[in-house]
Amino acid sequence: MQIIYKVNENDNGKRAVDVLCSRTGMSRITGKKIRLYGSLERNGQHWRMIDPVKTGDVLVAEYWPEGSKNAPLKKDPLLPIVYQDEWLIIVNKPIGMVTHPTYLHDKGSVTDRLADHPLHPVIRLDRDTTGLLLVALNGHAHHVISSKGMDKAYIALVHGRLPAKEGTIELPIGRDPDSIMLRRIDENGLQAKTMWRVCRYFAASDVSLVRFKLLTGRTHQIRLHSKSIGNPLLGDWLYGRETADNDSSPVADQFDPDKLFKRQALHAASLSFTHPKTLIGKSVTATIPEDFRNALKAIYDFEKKSGKTI
Repeated sequence: MQIIYKVNENDNGKRAVDVLCSRTGMSRITGKKIRLYGSLERNGQHWRMIDPVKTGDVLVAEYWPEGSKNAPLKKDPLLPIVYQDEWLIIVNKPIGMVTHPTYLHDKGSVTDRLADHPLHPVIRLDRDTTGLLLVALNGHAHHVISSKGMDKAYIALVHGRLPAKEGTIELPIGRDPDSIMLRRIDENGLQAKTMWRVCRYFAASDVSLVRFKLLTGRTHQIRLHSKSIGNPLLGDWLYGRETADNDSSPVADQFDPDKLFKRQALHAASLSFTHPKTLIGKSVTATIPEDFRNALKAIYDFEKKSGKTI
């Protein structure tokens, strides 16, 4: 990791560490690591973090925890790269892959496939949620991106018709005391807020294509919030329709949307964030996976066949 900054007149006389923290987004922890294990130069000469700087000084702070300036990433055909530079990598995560090793999935995670050294996932996706996954390549990048905030948007297929064209769900989420995996709406849980907008309602199959925007990042947030308003995701085996196996309605007899998916119908479609080097906003999008495209086609074809298009 290398941070370069040219001191402006507003920072004249301030300590190097204070300037770097306020102007580059560097955390105090990173500053301490640079002081103990890395290096700081001012105009090409060694400088201490507590020493003052002058207008026009060029500060170069370096810290390489892996012991190499070029710790390589691995290429994996299962992880299409959407964006990559020396600070971060964004991949389009496929179905069935966890973000980082867990006690249930200790091998084959995204971070394992990308590198043999530690990485810093800024976003975590459920194992069967597809789409954009941002991984920082060092602690400074992780701190800047997460502290500046991100705009994360998902697309989903849900059961039923939502009550309006758009809205917000604000319900706290906590752990289910009877499960190591399940979450639940819990007044004593953590604040959770999700915005939603209906892209299209398919009357024949009673399915809605919805765009969700996360304003907080709780585990299973979209899946649980969507269910809480009566619109569970298609294919969701944790929070899906409780009557799916016994539904004897005419629509279910003709066409069961849940059978279009072997996982929850959720895809991380777009992401906006602040780049840790330039501190300028950047946006990326992800292609829609094959199972999602096939499901949309099947729903659309059933809609045309039924003549119930709205």
